[in-house]
Amino acid sequence: DESLLTGESLPQVRRLDDAIVGGSLNVESPLVMRIDKTGEDTVVSGIVQLLERAQSEKPRIARYADRIAGWFVSAVLLLAAAVAIYWWHHDPDAAFAITLSVLVVTCPCALSLATPVAITAATGSLTRMGLLVTRGHAIETMAKVTQMVFDKTGTLTRGRLQLLQTTALAEMNEEEALAIAAALESQSEHPVARVIARQGAGLVADHVQSTPGQGIEGQVRGRYYRIGTPRFVADLSGSEAPSGDSLNSLVWLGDSDRILARFELGDELRENAPAVIDGLRQLSIEPHLLSGDAGKPVAAIADTLAISNRVARSSPQSKLAYVRELQQRGEVVAMVGDGVNDAPVLAGSNVSVAMGSGTELAHASADFVMLSDRIENLLGGVRMSRRTMRIIRQNLAWALLYNICALPLAAAGFVAPWMAALGMSASSLVVVANALRLRTTTGN
Repeated sequence: DESLLTGESLPQVRRLDDAIVGGSLNVESPLVMRIDKTGEDTVVSGIVQLLERAQSEKPRIARYADRIAGWFVSAVLLLAAAVAIYWWHHDPDAAFAITLSVLVVTCPCALSLATPVAITAATGSLTRMGLLVTRGHAIETMAKVTQMVFDKTGTLTRGRLQLLQTTALAEMNEEEALAIAAALESQSEHPVARVIARQGAGLVADHVQSTPGQGIEGQVRGRYYRIGTPRFVADLSGSEAPSGDSLNSLVWLGDSDRILARFELGDELRENAPAVIDGLRQLSIEPHLLSGDAGKPVAAIADTLAISNRVARSSPQSKLAYVRELQQRGEVVAMVGDGVNDAPVLAGSNVSVAMGSGTELAHASADFVMLSDRIENLLGGVRMSRRTMRIIRQNLAWALLYNICALPLAAAGFVAPWMAALGMSASSLVVVANALRLRTTTGN
């Protein structure tokens, strides 16, 4: 209907000559928009509500070192008071010096530094590695991960469709079919259309009309063509809808007489994805694949990566429910995703990683953000996190051993105040030096 296309028949329809749609500038085609839901009823609002709920249910990681330091200070003060009373009765002249030595030698500097200095060093190393830490608990939780859940598109794959194959089905060569298809698709903003439109040039389509969810039709060199779904294309000629068994997306081209060509499009698997999955298994982490895509493309990626745990056509709600089920079994779950629909499950998992090319909502929900799209950084992140926790345990053990040895000696009067000050400083330096080893390691 020409009146509909020009926006003259509906007073509520405005012609938008310079509208931004999907990141592209629309300078010619008018837009007809209908608002079905507003405010809290929209899909995005529902996803945000899931995100807020998931964030409120995120488990808290206790700060054990701070708690121990608090208890330790209380115990030291009581012990120092007991030491002062004892020496006041036995040797009043030495009471003050010995009490001072007890207080100085047991200063909880090493204990308090054990965790934060290691976390700071690890955070710097992870950033240089390409993983930005956005929450304090992230490193500790990543070290405990037993299950890692991946989104497919934009995570394990590059998220960029490519034309894999063109098959001519009638008396037309592949180059001509592709040129006609590109002329039609150049009038569309759909991601699939953009891929095909880039493949050819030279022909111009007239009287182009788009049917949402079906395809696009128009005239090329005086002949009418359709490109899109099999049923949509077959209806133009009245023929039977074509069928094709493929793990990738299929787009069909036809005219008023017959089906002319088939185009196969697919997403490219990231080069290092197989090595990452194998590396995770070596670290005793089981991979999972959740995707909103259809079953065959998901199965193809999962089979290539030997991932047995896979679910296709997953909604944001079902992804979150899947992670919750793993958590109820006692698993520590990491989620890796990039899209708006991944935001709730990124927030609901124990620890989460957002791809650098992902949406802002995904970044806001994640505990780690990849500064690049090098998925192999995940392995380095897990190894670095585990090494960081080992360093923290070593620091805490050293601080505890130092105090166990130094405190009795100071209470017995064998440690002068100046010796206590040196000992306390040395113990802190040992902790800091041990933590700084994280800055010179790759996480292996």
